[in-house]
Amino acid sequence: MFASSFWEACFLRIAAVVPAYNEAVRIRSVISAIRDSKATDEIIVVSDGSTDDTYEVAKSEPGVYAVKLTQNVGKGGAMLAGASETDADLLAFFDADLIGLKPHHVRELVEVVANGSADMSIGVFRGGWWLTDLSQRLVPYISGQRVVPRGFFLSVPGLSTARFGVEMAIGKHARACGLRVSTVVLHGVTHTIKEEKLGFWRGLISRGRMYSEILRSMLNGHEP
Repeated sequence: MFASSFWEACFLRIAAVVPAYNEAVRIRSVISAIRDSKATDEIIVVSDGSTDDTYEVAKSEPGVYAVKLTQNVGKGGAMLAGASETDADLLAFFDADLIGLKPHHVRELVEVVANGSADMSIGVFRGGWWLTDLSQRLVPYISGQRVVPRGFFLSVPGLSTARFGVEMAIGKHARACGLRVSTVVLHGVTHTIKEEKLGFWRGLISRGRMYSEILRSMLNGHEP
């Protein structure tokens, strides 16, 4: 567990940013894990044009600053909106549909950047849904769980239009900038799959759209 004197000595401010679309029934546990970790100074939830009560649920949680976007701008745009609401030194991003996230996972992800061991940390799942575990073993950069310096994040090209390709865009920019990146294994953490959220066919279509956005970002030849 972090020593409070360590954080005070570093003078770092850390903001957790949780982009969310229709996650009213799942987001409370994610917020609780972040809040109970005591590793962040702020928790910002961005409801990305949600049609359910995501914004209301987030707003009702102690210590949470909730942002309501009237239109769905995609994950990258929602992350950018959250980052624009803080002047924290570090941003800790978490997906809103995580299952099994515990306070120690949050602390471990934050600590490796806060103590100077790395410039960016990426949390990878283990012990959850096998396909998600496999994809994150093969391409850890697609994970939505990460800690980055705010200044670096805001310099990533195309955030507002990246949608689900945002993690690939961050990864490409990190390599171009020579950031030291550390992966942190999040044992027992996974997320609710789209087929479970939306039903099989709608979920499958949504998954295909997500992968196409990731692929588009991967194939984008633009480098900063």
